[in-house]
Amino acid sequence: MEEVKEFIIEHVNKTKILNQDLQLSWWNAYTKGHEEDYKKYSELKNRYKWVYNNKEEFNKIKNWLSEDISNSLLKRQLKVLYNLYLSCQGEYEILTEITERETKIEKKFNSFRPKIGNEKVTDNQINKIMTEETDSRKLQVAWEASKKQGEEVANDLLEIIALRNNLAVRQGFNNYYEMMLEASEQKEYDIAKIFKEVEKITDSSFKELKKEIDSFLISKLKIKYEELAPWHYQDLFFQESPRIYNTNLNLLYKEKDFLEIVKEFYNKIGLPVEKIIEKSDLYERTGKSQHAFCIDIDRKGDIRALTNLKKTEKWMETLLHELGHGVYWLYMKRDLPYVLRQEAHTLTTEAIAQFFGRQSKNRNFLKTYCKVEREEDLKDLEKMLKLRQVIFSRWSQVMVNFEMSLYQNPNQDLNKLWWELVRKYQGINFYRDKPDWASKIHFISAPVYYHNYLLGELMASQINNFLVKRIMKENKVQSPDYVNKLIVGEYLKKSIFDEGMNLPWNELIKKSTGEYLQAKYFAEEFCEK
Repeated sequence: MEEVKEFIIEHVNKTKILNQDLQLSWWNAYTKGHEEDYKKYSELKNRYKWVYNNKEEFNKIKNWLSEDISNSLLKRQLKVLYNLYLSCQGEYEILTEITERETKIEKKFNSFRPKIGNEKVTDNQINKIMTEETDSRKLQVAWEASKKQGEEVANDLLEIIALRNNLAVRQGFNNYYEMMLEASEQKEYDIAKIFKEVEKITDSSFKELKKEIDSFLISKLKIKYEELAPWHYQDLFFQESPRIYNTNLNLLYKEKDFLEIVKEFYNKIGLPVEKIIEKSDLYERTGKSQHAFCIDIDRKGDIRALTNLKKTEKWMETLLHELGHGVYWLYMKRDLPYVLRQEAHTLTTEAIAQFFGRQSKNRNFLKTYCKVEREEDLKDLEKMLKLRQVIFSRWSQVMVNFEMSLYQNPNQDLNKLWWELVRKYQGINFYRDKPDWASKIHFISAPVYYHNYLLGELMASQINNFLVKRIMKENKVQSPDYVNKLIVGEYLKKSIFDEGMNLPWNELIKKSTGEYLQAKYFAEEFCEK
């Protein structure tokens, strides 16, 4: 037992500063976009992999885990370390080559600006065209311009996937997807099973909503049904719901002070975010990543969000979402062992972020924090949130089923596979022989990650159900509205944040909501009439 304790102490001592420097280099690369920042990020990533590539230490951990360790805290730390070592096993030369190739592609993504005519445009400008333009030709030009980044990186990405698979096969796995699920305490069979269940429970709602969407678009764009194409759905991937209802949330948010709103909201539920906002990079800039994320630099409170804010509902949702990640880390117990001082799992932090992101379409949120008083401005909110969740669930099916199949057989016709899945899950009958799939950055920067978004949505609905039906009743709150109740923050801190990584993800869900992860609460909230 003492040997295990000493090993963990020594490990933390040699990795704590490295982890901090790595996170900071990632932040600098994505916010500044300078060559030297990406180079440092790549170097530190390789140093990190060098630590966890140590075969001797990996075998030590495996042997200790096979023994009967009575101290559950030590055993859990060993298991977390085992997963980290597992993900970095194999030939170090291959690991470093992967890092260098990944970094180059990430830089390409972050510096890429679509070109329309002779003008380079931002993602925000593309999104504006996609949602507001009614000329089909202009929509197509904007959509195709954005997809060009897929053509630029597809071959490089396939080479990385081959290298990733090579590493995994040498460790006894069928492919990299399987190995990375194992390293995150998940199984491919279980993921496929729950995705099949979600497909089933959303199928009827999606088909009804798709008819409604298509009817709206045909009327708005003055085209025939058979002319509908991917660029008509107001989003580059049809992962966001089109604006088909009369309520225009962008108008409601247009004149609002986003930062003051989120500060007031998070304060009233007992999770102040001023410290996060102070260190964040919130507005678009040349060279900066056009995406959004939140990062915990040091596991001691240095937490930052990257966004590219505009006065739209989408960016209010994004800001609430990223700060949701932030409060998870900020309000975690500081006396947790360093190894366990992080979220229980990717899906649990996504769940918290998605739970808060949903508030941008919440009636009580808009009334309380945005001072929206007229009922006619709020009448379609429930329909809009349902549309958003069902559409995203079907898009997630495309991403996850494609990525699974991509690693199982990267030599198949991937362009054909992509559009077959789009047709099956999103109802868009289209094909072109170009690597449009490769224009999604997650395949390179967050491999074997996307399934956690949908699992997070399921958990968010489970948390919502537990808050309304248990926590509110126990605290004798008559209204199901919790957008300004301190008990929300108290519940999340005590039941989820404070646990850190002390429990496997599904055990944490059971402890905090009384059940293992269920799809039924998502179905009750968004699919049942």
